Amino acid sequence: MGDDPWSQWKAFAAQTPHHAFTPFLDSAECFAGAARKYLETAAHPQTTDEAARTFSHFLREQSMAFFQPPWSADATTGGAPWAAMLDAPALGLTREHQLRWQRTADAARRVAEAQRRLQCLWSDALRDAATAFAARVAPSGIGTPRVGAPSVATLHSLYDSWIDCAEEAYAGTAHSDSFCNALADFVNASSQWRREFAASVEQWSKLTDLPTRSELNSLTLRLKSVEEQLRALRLQHELRDAASKPRPTARASRTRRAKRNPKS
Repeated sequence: MGDDPWSQWKAFAAQTPHHAFTPFLDSAECFAGAARKYLETAAHPQTTDEAARTFSHFLREQSMAFFQPPWSADATTGGAPWAAMLDAPALGLTREHQLRWQRTADAARRVAEAQRRLQCLWSDALRDAATAFAARVAPSGIGTPRVGAPSVATLHSLYDSWIDCAEEAYAGTAHSDSFCNALADFVNASSQWRREFAASVEQWSKLTDLPTRSELNSLTLRLKSVEEQLRALRLQHELRDAASKPRPTARASRTRRAKRNPKS
């Protein structure tokens, strides 16, 4: 086997089970079918817009599914680790750890699902903004070809029109129920994943004899308490020193006044 990266990649591909490439082949076949359908439909002028809209929706869905299982499938068994981890019974001495891992995996799966829903909504908002921008620019003739470079006022007008369209599209998406539900699911699942993952790190830190997060937090609180006590003691000493200084008597005060005013 050669030492160049291409030879190493070919050797790796030869040793990899064929079913590991199934997601790539399925994705390529779906794309080829959608592209053929788009070319056939776009040949007719009355169905060009619908073909473009359908093909755009397919690309969006395909790109969203590109970063989810079976991308993370096990190359040896062909099964998704999400299902294997979630369906495995929690038994034995590690039952508590298995349950925590299952909760972590379930939270990570819900995070990925909510994130894909948000990405679809953002893609819809971008599409609506582009559609509104094209409809706004076409009647005004701002985007028509002209001789020479466009003026600064024209560029500012284009930029302002795009910003207005994008803000309106995003505002409509952000105030929708689907966006609010997806964002709420993403935040809740992320919080649960963080909590469960932190518990796992805490346990592994104890097993490896490393300082845990709770121990560091406790040490931080103790340090703050010691600093507050030191500040309180310093303030007490300052007040005691101020109180222990001798105060001038009434006779001394009259003597000093007499020295300042000898004629009186």
